Amino acid sequence: MERRFAYLGPRGTFTERALRSLPEAAGARTTPVGTAAQALTLAVRGDVDAAMLPVHNTVAGMVPDTLRAMAQSPALTVLREVVLGIEFAVLVRPGTELPRVRTVSGHPHALRQVGGWLGRRVPRAHRMPAASNAEAARRVRDGECDAAVAGEFTAPLYGLRVAASGIQDTAGATTRFLLCARAGGPGLPAGAPADRTSLIGRLHGRPEDVGGLLAELRRHPFLRAVSLHLVPDGPRSGLLLADCPGRPDQQSTARAVGLLRLRVPGLRSLGSYTAAHRPGRPQDLCHPTDLCHPTDLCQPTDLCDPQDLFHAHDLCHPYDFCEGSRTMNTEATAEPTTGAGGSAEPAPEVIEGLREQIDELDGFIIGTLKERLRTSREIQRLRTGGGGAPTDSGREHTIRGRYAEELGEGGAGLAEALLQLCRGRSAR
Repeated sequence: MERRFAYLGPRGTFTERALRSLPEAAGARTTPVGTAAQALTLAVRGDVDAAMLPVHNTVAGMVPDTLRAMAQSPALTVLREVVLGIEFAVLVRPGTELPRVRTVSGHPHALRQVGGWLGRRVPRAHRMPAASNAEAARRVRDGECDAAVAGEFTAPLYGLRVAASGIQDTAGATTRFLLCARAGGPGLPAGAPADRTSLIGRLHGRPEDVGGLLAELRRHPFLRAVSLHLVPDGPRSGLLLADCPGRPDQQSTARAVGLLRLRVPGLRSLGSYTAAHRPGRPQDLCHPTDLCHPTDLCQPTDLCDPQDLFHAHDLCHPYDFCEGSRTMNTEATAEPTTGAGGSAEPAPEVIEGLREQIDELDGFIIGTLKERLRTSREIQRLRTGGGGAPTDSGREHTIRGRYAEELGEGGAGLAEALLQLCRGRSAR
């Protein structure tokens, strides 16, 4: 019987590319849809066998629309995960040159990942968010904007030209996709391993209460191996996605799932599914100076006895550094040289190269801050023009919580400095 899949479209998205990377999608009938909610509706109704959706990018973070749609689809399970390396290009109509570009469209996640490049190469171009990068390409084809941020493979589908490629600000970025289906449907292909279990739900309360609960969960010894992703969704609510290594029939996984459900009422399982990369063998444990692969979750049964508690150094978090490398000095990783006094010193050329990278990153950060200042000034103008206050304390509180969530200690302080910079000021 012909298999049927939905994906976040239109044609030419990275989501379509992720779907077509699966063997079971070969020869299948595929249906592009406009939103994650539409894709999951088709899957839950049985109109398609499964839907492929983006859920997380290592640079831009979680995809709120996908989490919101998953949280609102009660009869849902995840079949498997796909991770793609993401590289962007600027697509234009034939004959259009970059100096003539005045409008650039792309998915908000994509625009965030190429903001530094756009700021340097087309600084006067207005950025137009789109539902997908392929939708941005359609806009360019139809003359609605000058350029689109998308994959190079999207260009021929819309008769466009690649004006520049490899424009992402961060090399090695990846996006994680989940193949979702109706609970109780066909399930995994025969013989496919299930090595990850995920849960989703909603946290209610003030931002500080939600943040406190999340911090408490992350410190719990049963949950050190669990990856917890929180996306604010309203002033007193957030969406929580929890990724646990292993299957519920493994004691360590069952213990983590049970604790999460106890502390977060309404949290429901998305099932166990095939991760993008199989867990490493015991001899493949992370070295303190190594980086974990962004999609790997270590298998708890490989590292500790089921009766033992997890420890911070036993398991690597996905999309994160190994615990042992978090306090490393970057310059200390250079190959040492021996000075006159016999002490090890890093090679000067290595330090200089790293400093050049820092200078480039600082340039990107400053450019992004200037863009944020301009946007903040426009919001303040609109608010005060309508008789409102120039700032929104609730919104600022949410921003502090997000920075604290993403950056840990010091994140809230950084957010406060940024808010102070933006209050009533303009970019120079």
